[in-house]
Amino acid sequence: MNNEEALILIVDDIPRNLQVLGSILSGSGFGVSVASSGQSALDAVQETIPDVILLDIQMPDMDGFEVCERLKSNPTTADIPVIFLTARTEVDDIVRGFDVGAVDYITKPFISQELLARVRTHLRLVRQTKRLQDLNNDKNEFLGIAAHDLRNPLSKIQFIAEKMAYEAQTFTPELINDAAQDILHTVSGMMELISNLLDVNVIEQGKLVVELNPIEVGVIIEHIVRDYEARAAAKKITLQYDHDERLPLIQADEVAVAQIMDNLLSNAIKYSPTRTQVTIRLYTQEQFVRLDVQDQGLGMSDDDQKRLFQKFARLSAKPTGNEHSIGLGLSIVKTLVDKLQARISVESAIGKGTTFSVLFPVAQGTNHGTQS
Repeated sequence: MNNEEALILIVDDIPRNLQVLGSILSGSGFGVSVASSGQSALDAVQETIPDVILLDIQMPDMDGFEVCERLKSNPTTADIPVIFLTARTEVDDIVRGFDVGAVDYITKPFISQELLARVRTHLRLVRQTKRLQDLNNDKNEFLGIAAHDLRNPLSKIQFIAEKMAYEAQTFTPELINDAAQDILHTVSGMMELISNLLDVNVIEQGKLVVELNPIEVGVIIEHIVRDYEARAAAKKITLQYDHDERLPLIQADEVAVAQIMDNLLSNAIKYSPTRTQVTIRLYTQEQFVRLDVQDQGLGMSDDDQKRLFQKFARLSAKPTGNEHSIGLGLSIVKTLVDKLQARISVESAIGKGTTFSVLFPVAQGTNHGTQS
């Protein structure tokens, strides 16, 4: 959140103070809204939640202490940092301000540098608190996944192993093959889960590093399509790969591009019914190389599309072959696309399938190369 994204609500019954404070804050890039009474301030926060409130103490009808108490008693507004504006310097007034929930105070007349420094400090604290809350929520999600999404498949593998150990004499080659296929399917889902969790952990810790270099994207995409042919065939899904014979180099990171394609193609197969086709297209579009991954699955609702790239998004669409899904793959894709300064979009409708499109920037100063 930069200054332009932060909204400061100023509450003061003196128009001159509103003007001076508004000028200082807006001149530093902050969004500003104003209220000239306690009640109008309470009404304003019901319409739009500000990031910080600058609240005058001495106002008629409802003073700043009462306004702050009402804000803090409302769960919707309780976490908004309130900074009191006061000409009072008595210790009792300052202590009372903190008692009713203020985080700071600024004495009149205002010193612009002090005002801006305090506002920025509390904005940083709000952001850090929000960040810690998000991390705590993610931690709880991780623990829930570990408790459920890993324990259940491990229990299945344990059951199969015990059955094979104690009833080995009854296992025919066909039963052994079936058991092995069950174990492979289960382990594959667990490996995907662990891989996604590790990727998210790297991203969350800010350790995701991409190196942008001119690369031949066609080689990467063709290799991944071949890798997925067996998985698609197991669901009787046909992979169709269409591409321009000559493609320019793109400015990207090979590992990131491979991971994007891997996630998109894996999802397309995962959510496609049997005896359908997944089409992969790679072609030049102006100053980009465009990658389309199109399936003939059930499609997504508008609500699903709004939550598509969120972490742990549980969508209404379900895998068609009992595959595992925890809603992390597409959030990773979005992060990687952003890191590559590329673009991603989706077109989908219920009953009409889904197409993901990624636009990779063409490397500057490179010629078209032959890629098959």
